[in-house]
Amino acid sequence: MLLSRRLFRATRVAIAILAGLAVVAGVVVVAPAAYAGTNDYPAKWKNAPRDSMFDNWGEYIRECTSWVAWRLHGHNRFEMPFHANAGNWGAKAKALGYTVNKSPAVGAVAWWNTSTRGHVAWVEAVNPNNTVKIEEYNIGGTGKYDETTIPTSSVSGYIHFQDLATSFADGSYVEYAGQVYRMAGGAPIYVTSWAKFGKTPAGLVSTKQWAALRKTPLDGTFVAGATSKYVYRIVGGAPIYIGNWASVGGQHPVVVIPDASITGAAGPVSTSYYNHLNFYPTGTNEFVLASPSKTIYQITGNTAVPVSNWATTGGKAQPTVQIGDDAIANAGSAFTSPYAHLLGQNSLPTPIITGTAKLRRTLKVSLGTWKPTGFKITYRWYRNGKLVIGSVGSSIRPTSRSDVGTRFTVTVTATRTNYVSRSVASLATKATLK
Repeated sequence: MLLSRRLFRATRVAIAILAGLAVVAGVVVVAPAAYAGTNDYPAKWKNAPRDSMFDNWGEYIRECTSWVAWRLHGHNRFEMPFHANAGNWGAKAKALGYTVNKSPAVGAVAWWNTSTRGHVAWVEAVNPNNTVKIEEYNIGGTGKYDETTIPTSSVSGYIHFQDLATSFADGSYVEYAGQVYRMAGGAPIYVTSWAKFGKTPAGLVSTKQWAALRKTPLDGTFVAGATSKYVYRIVGGAPIYIGNWASVGGQHPVVVIPDASITGAAGPVSTSYYNHLNFYPTGTNEFVLASPSKTIYQITGNTAVPVSNWATTGGKAQPTVQIGDDAIANAGSAFTSPYAHLLGQNSLPTPIITGTAKLRRTLKVSLGTWKPTGFKITYRWYRNGKLVIGSVGSSIRPTSRSDVGTRFTVTVTATRTNYVSRSVASLATKATLK
């Protein structure tokens, strides 16, 4: 097979530099809406004599290497980082860190190095009968396009420059808009760095495919931090820490993702790369079953509220995601804790107003035992249901004759970082002021 010719090195380097400048400047021939199985090779190259000029990647036109470089540009949005005889592509790709193996993938390069100069083709389809469909140029020295099906094992290897996405299974990698993601529960989770994963081929995702993906992982999906090894279960799009496997019935498959994608979770409305995980669960229709207590909670307002019976939620049992009691007990933990993905709740008994209901006598608030401690407490006093402007302390001293015949109440609000703010109103004074 007559393929790319060897040229004097200096000439090829100069050509490559000019071609690179053309690509950067936008002069490179832009692929039309290319579809596999279509010979969309540019007319200015297709109709010129074979080897009469170089393409934008420094390859002779109407050769297999030029065709594959064009296909990678038009379909894979990948620009060839080198020019060489086809037989050398595998070694050069490996030297640059690209994967070369015997596993075919759509958009990969089928590569042969068994002849003097070898051959390359673009993989159009991977078939279930151990064959692949390829597109190629210049078979038999014709300088023409060809589409054919070959045995999967008939090649020297498959070069994975930037494969196209055909699978969105958990654990697979995809690339969109220049960023790499790992699929978990049908959603793409941002991969901040290859450091913990090894450079793995990522399937290129089209805009249409991207729009069809879930915004956050499916409830019940298990993920684990690559560095921390912490395991989480997705509830309402957020990662809820699983302190031990026993709480969820034993070990389950997990998708390993960067810890930064967990701690940096921003929510689907964010424009951040981290917007495919929520930091706190969202919605009001998520329910969890905490084990081993078997207590059911409804996720609402970023926290878990106990469900005494299903009648309180419409009378019909709802699907639940099993988590551990420890996740509930540790809700409200600091942001640095793996338990930080549920807001805590406080236990506030009804405040009681003490003191004598008379003018110039002080009325005070008795709070009882509030759990946990450490809350910031604020007070708002009301006279016959109307706010008493300026009265914000834990006591009030009525002095105006207009207070005679009125009843006082107070609303106490407790706030604390990582906890749901909660306000509780007192009962009214037992008697009207005298």
